[in-house]
Amino acid sequence: MEGLIQDKKIKQQSKMMKEDEKLIAALFSELSESYNEGDVERFTSAFDRENVSLIGTTVDEIRLDIEQIRTQFQRDIDQTQSRDLSFKKFDFFLHGQFAYVISKLEFKGETVKGESFILNMRVSAMLEKTHGKWLFRHLHCSVPDKNVEERNSI
Repeated sequence: MEGLIQDKKIKQQSKMMKEDEKLIAALFSELSESYNEGDVERFTSAFDRENVSLIGTTVDEIRLDIEQIRTQFQRDIDQTQSRDLSFKKFDFFLHGQFAYVISKLEFKGETVKGESFILNMRVSAMLEKTHGKWLFRHLHCSVPDKNVEERNSI
């Protein structure tokens, strides 16, 4: 009897984890859609209001509160004519109300000078479920160094 109860709990937890993974993937989708459309308010609504951070791909892109994240996003919009973020393959690590997510990201766009670009990026994120809703606490984007060959660290 105890084994059946334990099996039922495990199945229930697994089902809840799959639901959370779907909700988190939907939040990433919301993030990319709002970024692509240049909607600052919608983009920042994916983040909690306090104790948040974002690390981007350039030297100065370390943002430590929601206003800095908003300013960073506005800068991205101001420097591009078009943006197309596309997240690929998520790896989820869930623990209660916290989640750590790793994903690949393809970022295509065009600068205000008309130059096209494609960045193949990596993303890691920390999220927290508050009042039944997942929100970003930390987001880190990086571009692998193309001068270092695979299987080499330096």
